[in-house]
Amino acid sequence: MTKTCLPLLALIASASAQTAPAPKPWIAMADFQATREATISNAGPLAGTFERSRSGVELIHEGPDHALDLELYRYENRMTGPLAADATRAYGDTEDFILSGFGQTAWGKDAHVQLIGAVEVAGETEADAAESFRWGLGGAYRWKPGAGWDVALGLMVQSRFEMAALPIPYVRIHWDPSPDLRIEVRGTGLQNGFYARWFATADKATSVDLACAYETLTFRLTEGAGGPRAVAIGEVPLRVGVTQFLEPSGTWFARVAYAYNVFHRESFRRDGESIGAFETGGTPVLTVRVGARF
Repeated sequence: MTKTCLPLLALIASASAQTAPAPKPWIAMADFQATREATISNAGPLAGTFERSRSGVELIHEGPDHALDLELYRYENRMTGPLAADATRAYGDTEDFILSGFGQTAWGKDAHVQLIGAVEVAGETEADAAESFRWGLGGAYRWKPGAGWDVALGLMVQSRFEMAALPIPYVRIHWDPSPDLRIEVRGTGLQNGFYARWFATADKATSVDLACAYETLTFRLTEGAGGPRAVAIGEVPLRVGVTQFLEPSGTWFARVAYAYNVFHRESFRRDGESIGAFETGGTPVLTVRVGARF
């Protein structure tokens, strides 16, 4: 499930905003992700298995005072057993289109004020696109309290399917303890946890990423028994990934990541009320990504 994110209101500002324009401001990527089939639990008497794979593309533009992130992903969701026939919790393939970004302006010495926004269409393939639309809007104050530090605090409001809009605190603390190590703590609603990157070579052509976080997705579903419904997905992956630039110009790169989902829960709602759930755990996830900077 995990996206690089970087989903609705998951600010690409955390890794993108620079004090000077990036020499290659565009990033284009394609990826494939596969999650192993798992037996569901905590679903009452309901039994079955669940498996998900993902494919998609992403385009990012980075600037000194802004960033835009366009993502298009398709998820293939496979269910077996009684789960596949359950009118409340069964659903088919889903699609997710997101346009997110931020702009910032200087506010005193070493400080900025950011405006953050996103629009998203996320739903089951046969769901009504207009009903699958949601949005997010917020702002943050960003400053550098010392060498190697970059801190942003703010508040966002995010619309939700089958529930009222929710204000979400935004916290990002970025620390570079050395030139070859980056550590970040994020709390954005969609990504909440610890992220680290180690540059294994002096030219930074090879990097290793570690992450432990609670990450989320949500989709509008086709109507089930009783009317409209939606699913909110939350999971906790323990992830390690390796990114390698493939030639000296720093244009083409490849990334392979392995994650182990220690927790995965899908909660179904209608009109703000819970109508069912299921969980899986102990599930491996493999992601392969190829991209270019230009």
